[in-house]
Amino acid sequence: MKFLGLLSASSLVLRTCFHPLAVIKTRLQTQEKHSKLTTFQLGKQIFFNEKIRFGFYRGYSISLCALLFEPVFMTTLETTRSYLENRRPNSISLSQWNTLTSLFSASTAALIQQTFLVPIDVLTQRVMITRSCDGIRINDIMRDIYYRSGDGLRGFYKGYLITLSTSLPFNSIIWTLYWKVQHRLEKWIPIKYDRTISPLSATVAALLTSLLTQPIDVLKTRLQVSATRHSLWKTFLILMNKRGFGGLFCGSLPRACIVVPNSVLMMSLYETIKRASVRK
Repeated sequence: MKFLGLLSASSLVLRTCFHPLAVIKTRLQTQEKHSKLTTFQLGKQIFFNEKIRFGFYRGYSISLCALLFEPVFMTTLETTRSYLENRRPNSISLSQWNTLTSLFSASTAALIQQTFLVPIDVLTQRVMITRSCDGIRINDIMRDIYYRSGDGLRGFYKGYLITLSTSLPFNSIIWTLYWKVQHRLEKWIPIKYDRTISPLSATVAALLTSLLTQPIDVLKTRLQVSATRHSLWKTFLILMNKRGFGGLFCGSLPRACIVVPNSVLMMSLYETIKRASVRK
């Protein structure tokens, strides 16, 4: 309980710090062909036109609901990993089993967590792309998703499958790379520099994973904010027609600026909190 409590508190801090970048990323990924603002231009535009409260922290209160399900990921990850570590078949080497254990435990944790988070993400992103400086009524947006799209409750799970196709490989890759790189660095770096191993491992893992999964994240965002229901393939064709191949990587910089520091802090805190939470 101490571990989960500290983890939730750290997640609140990280979410508060990086929410403005999440707004910029979502706006970049959903802007049309005629609007080719850079990350900095869009940030400047939001600051002067919408200010901090109605611009950079648009949708913040809704996104905080995700904190309720933050412990779900780590609890599932730790439980699944601990369960599998001691059940290695004789036909599989220890190195291979550790890799499979990392992939499966991270995928399972992401699958369970995203089932709760997708409706929150859909609402948050719909609020993020609005430009009004007046108060936004969440009930109006919920009714719009439920009735106007014609999908009913399915509207709140728009992009669920592609979210899984982003979240599962993202978490599988980043946690597997993190533990692999960490294992290597522990052999190369002297014990007195032990505290640098986790941040370095997280940085390498986050950079590679963010780049590999960027196109899927762009398609997911466009699916979730679309007022009409499109298939993944149609969404891809529309994006290619309007933005070209480069559209698949729009928002890469703000996403990397979210993913890398967030992963470094979260994984470093993960190691620190685990040690602090060990029963004496």
